[in-house]
Amino acid sequence: MSEKNRVIKGVAYIRESTEEQDKGFSPDNQERTMKEYAKKNNINIIKIYKDLVTGTSALKRDNFQQMIKAGEEGQFKIILVYHTSRFARNVREARKYKEYLREKLLIDVTSVTQHFGDWNDPSAFLNEGINELFDAYYSKQLSFWMRSAFKEKRRQGLQLGNPPLGYVKKKLGFDVERKRPIYSKEWTVDKKESQLVKKIFKMYSTGNYSYADIAEEINKTGIKTKYGYLFTYTSIKDILKNKSYLGQVFSPRRNYPTLPGKHKALIKESLFNNVQSAIEERRGTKGRPVAQHRFYLLQGLVYCYSCKKHLKGKENDENAKMLPRMYCQAFKATNKNEYLTYGCKFRREARECTQKNVRVEIIDEQVINFIKGLNVPDDIIQMTLQKLKQKFSSTNKSTPAMKRVSQLKRRKNKINFQFQNTDELSEDDYLENLRTINIELNKLQATDMGGMTNTAINAYINQTEKYIKDFKMFWDTLEKEEMQKWIHMTIKRIWVKDKKVVAIEPHDEYKILFTIHMKVLCHCPLGTPSENTPFLRSVFDWVVCGLKTL
Repeated sequence: MSEKNRVIKGVAYIRESTEEQDKGFSPDNQERTMKEYAKKNNINIIKIYKDLVTGTSALKRDNFQQMIKAGEEGQFKIILVYHTSRFARNVREARKYKEYLREKLLIDVTSVTQHFGDWNDPSAFLNEGINELFDAYYSKQLSFWMRSAFKEKRRQGLQLGNPPLGYVKKKLGFDVERKRPIYSKEWTVDKKESQLVKKIFKMYSTGNYSYADIAEEINKTGIKTKYGYLFTYTSIKDILKNKSYLGQVFSPRRNYPTLPGKHKALIKESLFNNVQSAIEERRGTKGRPVAQHRFYLLQGLVYCYSCKKHLKGKENDENAKMLPRMYCQAFKATNKNEYLTYGCKFRREARECTQKNVRVEIIDEQVINFIKGLNVPDDIIQMTLQKLKQKFSSTNKSTPAMKRVSQLKRRKNKINFQFQNTDELSEDDYLENLRTINIELNKLQATDMGGMTNTAINAYINQTEKYIKDFKMFWDTLEKEEMQKWIHMTIKRIWVKDKKVVAIEPHDEYKILFTIHMKVLCHCPLGTPSENTPFLRSVFDWVVCGLKTL
């Protein structure tokens, strides 16, 4: 086949920018233009990646990261974008990814509406760089204008965002071009919802109800939140702390002052203040103990078996809300000693589950005993050692990586301070932010093995082989933080019913380690049902098949 007729495998990347749809950047127009370009240039678009979010860095764009991963696997040779600003508006980010794609993966990135030419050509490189600089400038300018507009809107007494329970925005029409409804800027009172808000405030002010108690009482009536969900501990807490109900323009963000609003108040100031006093009093007598350094071996991995239905459809969505994951909580015993537990989120948030809090040592011991029974086969050991050698040869301590670690640690300290000392973050937001930071930190620190001599590397690999061949000995030498890292690396979910571990689900890449010896899996963790029961047989299927039975 001649070079002229050669078909190139490619993908198209679409990023929506809501504020610029009238400039031709709508997803439909981006897709149509790129398909036309591909047809004229012998490019076969095998997949279209879309991130319908605006103002988000590449690290937070899920489809962008999936596209990069597919590129690393050699699935295509060119990425089409409508305009350089659709790829990235940050010059540093644009350069970083384009250099990686072009120079390391030999994948070109082409803007179908801007004809720069061959990126190896100095003139094309300069032209593209200038356009990227203008994209970054426009992004900063747009951000400045939007902040100024938001500030002015607040000054006029108008709220930002969607109204909370008790208020609505009147629908005025439909924008055909942008394909979205048009709403009034002002909030008006929803009579039915406002009565419910008043009821919530009055119930809490009596001192006889907790957040969870109120959520449970409302859920019994069948009433749902504004978005059709059950009321939870967190949703009640957010309602009771929202100063918008006083007729004020309110935001929990630190630098946003509370201002008089144009909307009608639903709650009297005296009732609102009584509720805040009750919250403070309850925090001192029935809230969680003063924060200390606590260690949870299985934090983020323990799931409630009784609530497994809530995972359906969210199995691979790391950012999904209201998963049946069990949270970590500390209690004070009667002798004032502290003990740690795993508790069901749905039991706390909506009183929907019967799973009681279970002490961490009960669950931890079962998981550890199970792991100690692993018998790693020789071929897996050799595969592991080979991958370790490859990792050493390709890993290098990089200044950007170290800087990123420092940034993440500073961010972690910041959100810890915000959560403990302000009301800027809800508990769910805090835990989600913390989990995201820890995942990235662990990945960066786990791959930071540069700077070792060849002698030290060989000694490390030999010691690793010795330990893996006797897994129990290897495990007993680990510090608790190392145990936690190993467990998080290999295990995806641990399912608990009452005080028993009923299933352990490994990450896909480690399933072979857990399934190569079926007899090990069929030996139940301490305290679980007999291995001969039909129930455990289904559990074994879970582990092997990745919860396909859910």
